[in-house]
Amino acid sequence: MGLDLAKKFHKIARQEKYEVVKALMVCNLKDGESVCNHVQRMQRYVERLERLNVKFNKELAIDIVLNPLLSCYDQVILTYHLNNTDTILAQLHNLLQTAELGMKKNQVHSALSVPVLSIGQNRGKKGKDKPQSN
Repeated sequence: MGLDLAKKFHKIARQEKYEVVKALMVCNLKDGESVCNHVQRMQRYVERLERLNVKFNKELAIDIVLNPLLSCYDQVILTYHLNNTDTILAQLHNLLQTAELGMKKNQVHSALSVPVLSIGQNRGKKGKDKPQSN
């Protein structure tokens, strides 16, 4: 009886591992989505796998989180790898959150400084406002 229960538990745990790994591998940061939400979601998947006795070293977990980021984070990822810091997921989360805030500030400033071209603003008024000469 105990052996049957252990086999059944192993089968259920194996299925759950598969489902979590599948969700982890297709988890991508979508354009406009907060990097904080993405990292937290990825971190929850890693923690679930660890509870299911899947061994992750912290470098692999960080690489899995960094992989699906958008190309706008390429400079942050490059800087992270060049600094070769001993980082945990919580610290990476803070680093990416800071980078996201910086990118949002730059987008606001650049959007404000973009010249606006208006086309057809005075359309239809040509000749109507001319003073009539007698």
